[in-house]
Amino acid sequence: MKNKIILSSVTLLSAFILAACGNGEKKATETTAASTTKAQTTTPGSSSRAKEISLADTQRIGNENFGYINIPKDWVVYNFKAQSSKTQSSKTLKYSSPDKHNMLLMESNTKDTVELGPNETFDAQLLADRLYSFWGKAKNQTSLEGVKAIFASEDAFLIKVTFKNGNILYEWVFQKGDKVYNITIVGSEDMIKALRPVLEQSWGLDPNIPGK
Repeated sequence: MKNKIILSSVTLLSAFILAACGNGEKKATETTAASTTKAQTTTPGSSSRAKEISLADTQRIGNENFGYINIPKDWVVYNFKAQSSKTQSSKTLKYSSPDKHNMLLMESNTKDTVELGPNETFDAQLLADRLYSFWGKAKNQTSLEGVKAIFASEDAFLIKVTFKNGNILYEWVFQKGDKVYNITIVGSEDMIKALRPVLEQSWGLDPNIPGK
């Protein structure tokens, strides 16, 4: 099936969200996948609880397959009990906050890892559309939006999902060279507001220098 490439990560994320948010049965209204191509300027919220995160308070994680990014120093490798970390490590890199309420995933794909239909072209928009379609069918989400964005100086598609308890998922999908990268953050709104600038500015292919 053409969506096989995204099932590993979204299944893990769905399980994580259900564990953190509870089992919700409220149905969401799905908007058209074409909105992933609609440009929109987003403005950070004004929550007083959202605090800026300095690069000095972060650690640089990643590898040559997924790229490198900076996250809070106290975040740790996330091991999903239902599947061994060894099985997942080659497909996704997962970190979470110590309380496991916030989570970051890193992935990458090349043309030979994605099954294409007769009229499909491997690029960031294709994977973004598939992910958007998947999240549109999630029973525990209450809103879904797809916009154009800039991530690490690259044109990207940003998928934003809100869940029943107010937790939020941001997923950036962008292409650099022959790879399409996915960077996903899920957790509280305040955490995402604080961490988003760090993620957007620090991702790169250099293991030592943020943004390079």
